[in-house]
Amino acid sequence: MKTFRMEILVDATLDSMAENLPHFRGLHHLVFASLPGNSFVVFDLLRRHVRGIFPVRATSDDSFWNALLLPITMGLLGTTLGVAPLHCACLDWDGDGLLIAGVSGAGKSTLAAALAHQGFALVSDDWTYVTEEETRLTAYGLSVPIKLLPDTTRFFPKLREFTPETALNGELAYVIDARLSLGLTAKGSSHPHWIFFLERTQGPGCQILPCRPEFVRQFFEQSAEKLPAELPDAKASRSRVIRKLSECPAWMVSTGECPRITAAVIGRFLTEAQDGAA
Repeated sequence: MKTFRMEILVDATLDSMAENLPHFRGLHHLVFASLPGNSFVVFDLLRRHVRGIFPVRATSDDSFWNALLLPITMGLLGTTLGVAPLHCACLDWDGDGLLIAGVSGAGKSTLAAALAHQGFALVSDDWTYVTEEETRLTAYGLSVPIKLLPDTTRFFPKLREFTPETALNGELAYVIDARLSLGLTAKGSSHPHWIFFLERTQGPGCQILPCRPEFVRQFFEQSAEKLPAELPDAKASRSRVIRKLSECPAWMVSTGECPRITAAVIGRFLTEAQDGAA
């Protein structure tokens, strides 16, 4: 796996400035970012180089590094490092990885938390970083908080002990450590074995139907971050990972049930599938 370089300048005058709003702007292979806390960063995707100017308070804030700067860096530079950042959650079941994908707002994070309550280990919540190692895919997560919208308190009453905050995308959400706050098991990586695409429906019931490999490839290619023309090798590398991923068994989960019931249905489905393959 390739590496990247990060250079940081600390400016104490930024601590006294009014708080800025997060903002991103791209120009060819450069991405300019204004981050919460008056931090300003330039990501050079072509040279795998990150330069930033930060206030003093940010340098000693673990959450700034672990939940903000490093995830953003991996999301932007990951493809140039030989990793495919994919918009999906990942859970682990006895070494086998389960990816939960779907459009924004489908409830991936809530379903991931519900599955973790039923014995799965949480690898990642919103972004999963997949790479091919010795012909086998490995999915990695970062130690970032899970983000759950305020209405999920009806499924997880323990969330009422915490205060929602404004996430990077402007949503009001509970941004919490799933292990410490919800008592969930976490794991750093897994090997993708199944893929479920979540689709919310208005009526009751939960239906699971198989997906073709072409659908899997199209979904992840279209939902991936756009890459500049200067990075053809990175784009080709990501496409290879996605093609390999499309070989995994995949299903569409159309559900109008609550996350706990949907998670139970998925758990039974996988158990029956394993028993049938034994």
